[in-house]
Amino acid sequence: MPLLQRKTLVIVLAALLVWLGYGSWQVRDQRTGMDVQVKDLESRAADLEQNNKFLASSSAYFASDAYLERQARLKLNYKLADEQVAFVYKDTSVKIASPSKEFKAQLAEMPNWKKWWYYLLGY
Repeated sequence: MPLLQRKTLVIVLAALLVWLGYGSWQVRDQRTGMDVQVKDLESRAADLEQNNKFLASSSAYFASDAYLERQARLKLNYKLADEQVAFVYKDTSVKIASPSKEFKAQLAEMPNWKKWWYYLLGY
């Protein structure tokens, strides 16, 4: 009978060991998942902190006199009393450049192979 009790004791202890091992494996998996979530939340917090700093600096700039003056210059055509304003307009007329007469004279004097050379090179 003592041998039978030892076998059952060993079986019970082995089953207990397997059960504890399985439980510790589940805890380890949960811990790994939590570590991943914590790292993700830390990176999100860092991003939010950086965005908050940018928004704070932008808010300070938008409240400054320099921003208000720039917006007044752009939208209201504001100028100071001692400033002179020059208006620059884009030239919308299309001008086609004609080859110069000197180039035409040089082209007439060139040998044919040289003309082809310039043509192939894109001149």
